[in-house]
Amino acid sequence: MASQEQLRKVAIYCSSYSPKRKEDLDMTSNFYSEDYRSCENCVHFTADGVCDIDLIDEILSNLAMEQDLKS
Repeated sequence: MASQEQLRKVAIYCSSYSPKRKEDLDMTSNFYSEDYRSCENCVHFTADGVCDIDLIDEILSNLAMEQDLKS
């Protein structure tokens, strides 16, 4: 399972990121916000904590490879 920080980074780089409608966000938590980009706020992120189009691992791998090239 990816960390919250990783889920934020994935959402920033994901071309399929689609934020949930305001009505669908859990407004009881300060963590959720329309302006807060995270997989957890994406329509593709399931209640089980999984990306239903299976992009989290792929994007994390690409980010790691990009980071290796910079170092």
